[in-house]
Amino acid sequence: MTAEERRAYIRRIVDAAPPLSAEDADALRVLLPLGARVAAERTRHRPRGPRTTAA
Repeated sequence: MTAEERRAYIRRIVDAAPPLSAEDADALRVLLPLGARVAAERTRHRPRGPRTTAA
């Protein structure tokens, strides 16, 4: 399974899942603090520069 196929598979599972209740959403927020969620988003969308090799 390629990375693209894996992402599509996970997306289908997530899209098919029922919405979270308010209590479940609060529990997830406690488990994953806002700072960690923001950091994860930053690393996910960080543009990558060209790779260079040491001379």
